Amino acid sequence: MKVQCPAKVNLFLEVTGRRKDGYHTLSTLFVRINIYDVLELVFAGGSKPTLEIVDELHAAPLSAGPDNLVMRAAEAFYRAFRVGVGVKMTLTKRIPMGAGLGGGSSDAAGTLLGLAKLFQIDLTAARRKRLHAIAAKLGADVPFFLKDVNYCLATGIGDRLKTLKIHKSLPYMVLVWPGFPSPTANVYQALPPRRRSEILTRLSQLDRLVRSLKRGRSVEEWGGFLFNRLEQAELPVLTDVAQARRILAAAGAKGVRMSGSGSSVFGFVSSHAEGEKVVRRLQAYPWKVYLTSCHG
Repeated sequence: MKVQCPAKVNLFLEVTGRRKDGYHTLSTLFVRINIYDVLELVFAGGSKPTLEIVDELHAAPLSAGPDNLVMRAAEAFYRAFRVGVGVKMTLTKRIPMGAGLGGGSSDAAGTLLGLAKLFQIDLTAARRKRLHAIAAKLGADVPFFLKDVNYCLATGIGDRLKTLKIHKSLPYMVLVWPGFPSPTANVYQALPPRRRSEILTRLSQLDRLVRSLKRGRSVEEWGGFLFNRLEQAELPVLTDVAQARRILAAAGAKGVRMSGSGSSVFGFVSSHAEGEKVVRRLQAYPWKVYLTSCHG
């Protein structure tokens, strides 16, 4: 069995507070995009899951041991559903790591859904609730990837989800990965303080963004509503991310933003042909550049 594990971008991300346990609370708009890792699941000998990784990006080495999110998801699934049959998992990595695209979280959700299908477990409402609880413990973005939806508003630490129905497809997107990771925890820690009034103003901007998207308006109308508070973190790596944003905007992309805690940046173009032109303009840089689109 093969499972496609999509990437995501955040069209909007505001940090609304911080909990006593250290986690930050958010208000964000998740959107799935058409870049995928692929997870293959095959019955095998023994009674436990095993993992092999095929890294097509040849980036930083990725452990296939018990600390890997796919392995953690599989082991949690085995405990929750009392599975005792061996499964060999092969993960083909195409989503850059440390890029703010949710690759690891998507792989974890794909593992939970793939194992449920492989073992023919009927996902009743109660079992879906159990999967959601497992997902939330694995990471803040994992519950989003469990849902079979393309757009979600998320609050809490990113685990309280509200599906958004957007009927008109968004324009093509140019996505740039500058080739280096951005450390999520460090980015959050380096955020300068914000006034409550400033946060509330930004949240009203999110409402306007959602209304524009639902009405099928053009990127010229809603591109200015895109926002990511984490771009303001005072961290050296984000200086390089900011430069990538400026270059992508100068190449012709609209609504250019960093996704999640970085390091990838994205912007929209009016057509596939225009997207190809923007990609060609960026060939001088040592980046991984994708011409892609949002689901839907």
